[in-house]
Amino acid sequence: MNTTRSVLFALLSLGFLAGCGGDETEDINRLQEEANAYYEKGEYDKAIGYYEKDLAIRLKTLGAEHPLVAASYNNIGSAYDNKGEYDKAIGYYEKALAISIKKLGAEHPDVGTSYNNIGVSYNEKGEYDKAIGYYEKDLAISIKKLGAEHPDVGGSYNNIGSAYGDKGEYDKAIGYYEKALAIQLKALGAEHPLVATSYNNIGVSYRKQGEYDKAIGYYEKDLAIRLKTLGTEHLSVATSYGNIAKSYYNKGDKTKAMAYLLKAKAIYLKKLGARHPSTKNVQEGIDSLK
Repeated sequence: MNTTRSVLFALLSLGFLAGCGGDETEDINRLQEEANAYYEKGEYDKAIGYYEKDLAIRLKTLGAEHPLVAASYNNIGSAYDNKGEYDKAIGYYEKALAISIKKLGAEHPDVGTSYNNIGVSYNEKGEYDKAIGYYEKDLAISIKKLGAEHPDVGGSYNNIGSAYGDKGEYDKAIGYYEKALAIQLKALGAEHPLVATSYNNIGVSYRKQGEYDKAIGYYEKDLAIRLKTLGTEHLSVATSYGNIAKSYYNKGDKTKAMAYLLKAKAIYLKKLGARHPSTKNVQEGIDSLK
């Protein structure tokens, strides 16, 4: 899984709104709250509308090269990325990048954020080599400015691993996932959700290589964290059960695959209902094993 980053709240905390009048500041805050609310609900067109109104005020009051204008471009790009409109997303991220390089310097963490976000969009387009190139630029900045053991460095390793996995280069993917995992264990602790995600990612790569026992081992580590931190009925737990089931199925152990699919189904039924696509998908898997 690749992750984009937001620069907005960091900029706000540094007081970049000082150049706006009281009315403009209130308008920006209101528009931002509205946009973020729609974004969180997945209503990206509405979010973009509010982000664009917010951008217009920033352009008028702060000028075209202000870091907060870059933050607005980043937010619009993120919404387009979530809509699947990756070329539009890249266009906005590149606007944010140009401002950040000019106003903050080529090695500022916000420049790294733009490189990362552009990389995510290229990865989702299937242009994996371009994605890796941008991720590596982000990684270099993160190591230099934040230190080799910062969680954001782990995030960069994760994204590079994901791109290599999508390319089918699973050994390289595992290498980067293991680097991410080592940082996350040290910086975040053994039960952090990102640690679980890294175990899952390594498991996926081993499964795709046909090393099903190794995959199951990592999936079980992922599952243990999710059970402890999220509870027995969380949807992420159901996903973990499903991943373990796939590996047992690939091994030819249909009995164990069925057992894990039934556990996943119980959660999906309770949390999502019988008509939800996730419930239907797991039921199809169960039916195929009968």
